[in-house]
Amino acid sequence: MKSNELKKLLLSRLVFLGIVSITVSPAELIRGQNVENNVVVVPDSPIPPETPNVGAEDSVKILGDKPEVKRNGDTTRIKLGKKGITIVEKDGKTIVDIQDVDKDSTENFEEDSWNSKSKPEKEKRSHDFEPHWAGFELTLNNFVTSSFSMSLPSEASFLELNTGKSIGVRLNLFEYGIPFGAFNGLYTGLGLEFNSYYFSGDSNNITKSNGRIVPKFKPTGSSSYSKNKLKDTYLNIPLMYEIQFPLGNSKHPLYFSAGLIGGLKLGSRTKEYYKINGNTKHEVTKDDFYLSPIRLGYQARIGFRRIHLVATYYQTPLFLSGKGPEIHPFDIGLMILNW
Repeated sequence: MKSNELKKLLLSRLVFLGIVSITVSPAELIRGQNVENNVVVVPDSPIPPETPNVGAEDSVKILGDKPEVKRNGDTTRIKLGKKGITIVEKDGKTIVDIQDVDKDSTENFEEDSWNSKSKPEKEKRSHDFEPHWAGFELTLNNFVTSSFSMSLPSEASFLELNTGKSIGVRLNLFEYGIPFGAFNGLYTGLGLEFNSYYFSGDSNNITKSNGRIVPKFKPTGSSSYSKNKLKDTYLNIPLMYEIQFPLGNSKHPLYFSAGLIGGLKLGSRTKEYYKINGNTKHEVTKDDFYLSPIRLGYQARIGFRRIHLVATYYQTPLFLSGKGPEIHPFDIGLMILNW
């Protein structure tokens, strides 16, 4: 076939495709034609069987947009701007597939790269539900009564805390999401919690006596405490529900979560640092201090972009029943790092 005839053939094919994809629907234009997902099936091929194959290195530029055309066997590939057109002639039918391609790509007509650049939008991976629990947190700790009062009764006054020095650290190691959709679901995980309860009284810490927790007083003549606190360590497992609102950014959405957090005590100790007769005295006592070995709490979280707030209240009392005043730990804090 002469060059002019080939140009006319390709021009008529491109005009046909432009009409099908832009001007009118294929159903209105061609009877008996199957159209689905930009694929057009034409019963009779307009290309005569005697049309010679265009070699892999041959190309034709037509229409002011300089389309590139190559033919290999029963497949013709056309690149026009950001559109890629594949025409396959088989069993007396012509199948036309219109795709998006990279206009500046140097990999012209490489089949694998063409297909990878032209996946339909519906095949692109959707947003996956990602909870916001794994990370590093800092909290401020305190105690409340069963009636949610921060004013402790007289029998528990020796447990009053200096909140500014009562710091908690959570290392939420990993999380596992159970999605209900792209932006909501349940999650669980595993983490470690390290709490310091710094007593505000300058004369006492705590100790065990006759099966109960009682005040432990410093020796007479001692200086003020440089450290005076109770420390505990728990292994935490949460079960939380989270809902997210992307607000235009699915990676850093506005989110709310609430649920339960269970804890298993791994250890506890007290620290007392003071001076007596000019000598520094360090007393570190490891014991269970009748702390609840298993506890259950309620946690709520809210965050947006890189700000993450958390609050926790433990329904389980600090001490075992009958072993000390009935007080409940609670905390508020920030997630500093989220992974």
